Amino acid sequence: MRSLPWLVLAALLLAGCVTDGSVRPAATLPPVPDVLPLAQVVQVIDPNGGEGEPSLGVTPDGVLFTNGAGSSGALYVSRTNGSTWEKLASPTAPFPNADPDLAVSSDGVLWYDNLWVGCTTVAASKDQGKTWTTSPAGCVPPAGDRQYVIPVKGGEAYIYSHHVPTLKQMVAHTTDYGQTWVPVGPAEGAVGNDAGTAALTGISGWGGGGFYNAQKKSVWVTFTYSDSLVGNGWAPGAGVLRSGATTFSLVTLPNMGGDSVGLGLVVGAADAAGNTYLAWAEAKGKDMAVYLAASKDDGKTWTKPVRVDNGTGSKVFPAITAGPEGHVAVAYYEANENQYPAAVSKDARWNVTLAWTKDALGDNVTFERAQLSSHSVRTGPICPDGTSCQGNRQLLDYFALKMLPDGRVGAVWTSTDDVAGKTVNVFGATRDAILL
Repeated sequence: MRSLPWLVLAALLLAGCVTDGSVRPAATLPPVPDVLPLAQVVQVIDPNGGEGEPSLGVTPDGVLFTNGAGSSGALYVSRTNGSTWEKLASPTAPFPNADPDLAVSSDGVLWYDNLWVGCTTVAASKDQGKTWTTSPAGCVPPAGDRQYVIPVKGGEAYIYSHHVPTLKQMVAHTTDYGQTWVPVGPAEGAVGNDAGTAALTGISGWGGGGFYNAQKKSVWVTFTYSDSLVGNGWAPGAGVLRSGATTFSLVTLPNMGGDSVGLGLVVGAADAAGNTYLAWAEAKGKDMAVYLAASKDDGKTWTKPVRVDNGTGSKVFPAITAGPEGHVAVAYYEANENQYPAAVSKDARWNVTLAWTKDALGDNVTFERAQLSSHSVRTGPICPDGTSCQGNRQLLDYFALKMLPDGRVGAVWTSTDDVAGKTVNVFGATRDAILL
């Protein structure tokens, strides 16, 4: 099994340095058939910055927000369906901008958070970024890494991070737009923070994000879980805080016989009917695969995982979104070589592939697929192993995917091929409403 560096690393995840350059077209990949929904918009958000690990937030009226992992900590807003972007000042300045994250609640509250020395600064806005409520201490307990905010509604939200001393996901809760935070406890469901018992009760790696299931009123925290009793030592996992509960319940799915890919980030989403979905990547030698599993009962039982990709090429960093019942889309970086992402050749070309289905709950799930990026976003290897990487880490560890209000799917990914000498974030959206 490939070593999982998140079991021993305590470093922050920081973006690499970039240099100035000019916009240039990247190498063109073979076109996909016209019957598939090609991207309507593909737009570099900021040619001068805003690089790495982007989040994507969408308000009910279609205003888009994203961010970047650069030192500026800037936010970006688009009121033109992603065709143009305006740069906003960081709402958490002067605090450092490591591991930035943002999310938008179903009623339009914008949340932004970033990491500094094991703690998190959180800001919330009720007016699409014009004014903010800011708290410098959204970390309960401190010494966390790779945090995510999960909005519920109004001033209520949860935040979780990988707690380095215990190797667990620690969660805190706010009801006053982030002014105060109350600890909820470890998402794995164990009691207490005793690092000495962590190996006995299971441990988790860095989280892959979280989501709120509005129909079930449950909070989901996703991560890779490790326990010698599960599969070959690791499992796609989540902690679920169900309605009325005061502690999280651990959910694990059997892996499909492969090793986790790098940090093994597990991602999830809930559809409009309250069904939940988890997606993840696995490596079997040179075969890289992305899987999806579904649950109709808030994670108590699951469908057998299905393969999302078409079985060729390398894949890394899946992202997920869901719409009406059974309608799910999964995106991932995909290269034209069968190999572990860090081992592809220097000439390998990566694009952003989108796979979607309107029958994710069925017995025989099938996916349609198309290239969401208009040309290659990366040439050469991608290291998915976090801060243990010795290079090729410009794309960092994830990107973002959301359903837009009109049923189209939008994504913000990271590219080293769009602007010469720079790492930038790029927005793309499908032409058609593929999730309606």
